[in-house]
Amino acid sequence: MGVEVTLVTGRTLRQGRAMEKGKLTAEYAQAVGYCELSSSVLEVLEIDEGDAVSVESYHGSVVVIAKENAKMDPGMAFIPCGPYANVVIGSETAETGMPDFKGTRVKVFPAESQPMLDPKELLTSILEEDG
Repeated sequence: MGVEVTLVTGRTLRQGRAMEKGKLTAEYAQAVGYCELSSSVLEVLEIDEGDAVSVESYHGSVVVIAKENAKMDPGMAFIPCGPYANVVIGSETAETGMPDFKGTRVKVFPAESQPMLDPKELLTSILEEDG
């Protein structure tokens, strides 16, 4: 069972600091490889904070770690800017020159046995898909 939400992406202090150390580091993956969800969405999905979730959109899907945000509206989700968010927001710009960093409709599912890839594995999988 999945839950449909509106994805918002953005910069965070932790993401900015980790980016300075390198985008292929474990620290960077931890800083950007999560999805903030409301407590009620975690309940509906029957998962806990720290469990893996699959975030899917028209553009693609990615596995990240669920993070509870008690102040988050149940219809919203947040992923920090980075390679994980980029997979699901896509590159279409609708002639504005900027992808839709705010407002992409996604569906979130428990990831079951799917692992979260580290940044290098994620980028390799994207390059293989583009062939």
